[in-house]
Amino acid sequence: MAGRHGPRAYIGASVMVTDPAGRVLLLKPPYRDTWGWPGGMIDHGETPAACAVRELREETGLVLEVRPLVIEWRDPIPAQNGHAHPAVHFMFDAGTTPADTPIQPQPNEVADHGFFLPDQAAALLHEHGVQRLIRGLQARTEGATVLLHTPGYLG
Repeated sequence: MAGRHGPRAYIGASVMVTDPAGRVLLLKPPYRDTWGWPGGMIDHGETPAACAVRELREETGLVLEVRPLVIEWRDPIPAQNGHAHPAVHFMFDAGTTPADTPIQPQPNEVADHGFFLPDQAAALLHEHGVQRLIRGLQARTEGATVLLHTPGYLG
């Protein structure tokens, strides 16, 4: 069909890092009520993995290698009207960092940070973000990459 275009999508990447006790690194942005992983939107011409490495470095000072962990498709939120696009989110695994590794949060993007046991992390994350945590930990244990479908959620 002439004039028909495929769907536009928001594309982002994040990183799961744990300490030797199995606690997950989360960041608290000053502009959100919930915590999340280091990560952000992919820049033009940037690959998802490069975005994950860049965001991790910018937000925490950590420079780590990453491997794919969770690929998430998020349905658009109808209330967003003209901005109602689906999102694709890539979560990468950066492994376990030593307990004494210094975290240097970026002041204008990170209000607080910490390592949290999975149950504690689940209480801090948005309800849909908990699924990424659960599936990410599962994928890490299995040495796999998993697909996740999240209906009607952006964030």
